[in-house]
Amino acid sequence: MDGMQFIIELIDKLIWPLVFVFALLSFKQPFTHLIPLAKKLKFKALELEFDQELRQVSQRATDAFPELEQNKKANLIALAQNMPNSAILSAWRRVDEVTETLILSATQVTDLSSPTRYKLMEDILINTNIIDTQKGKLFNELRTLRNRVAHAEGFQVGKGEAILYVELCFTLIEHLEELISKAPANEISKVS
Repeated sequence: MDGMQFIIELIDKLIWPLVFVFALLSFKQPFTHLIPLAKKLKFKALELEFDQELRQVSQRATDAFPELEQNKKANLIALAQNMPNSAILSAWRRVDEVTETLILSATQVTDLSSPTRYKLMEDILINTNIIDTQKGKLFNELRTLRNRVAHAEGFQVGKGEAILYVELCFTLIEHLEELISKAPANEISKVS
């Protein structure tokens, strides 16, 4: 093997790793924007589910520190002062959790996995008369604003609007939790 053939073999062995590293560096910024949105990562034998693990950890934290749940509303209002969009997304996450609990306990629905999950939840709540249309309209308006905050590029909400959103979310949450506590499983039939 002469020097020229050695260099060709060396380049042949190193070119794909270098292309891979270059691609990673080139797409670093777009990937960093996509990673927080990922719910699942699968690579050969490694599979991670962020959303499910996060919910389990959150539930354990709430069980271990009940005062965290009591201060949730105050924390979200404080968060709205500095990061209104984050406060809206966090408040909606709480509405989502309570709504899911209510639907799973009050209906025969066992799977809410859908690309239009929140619309499905709204339809179930209204069509099964778990909530009346006025509360369904509030759910829809909160869902619509949440979607704008989550998906519209550059959409910003003011501090006042974020605080009002958090207040409305917790009003709805309290009503839904009251329905959960009052009715036995699979027996919510009258409009609240």
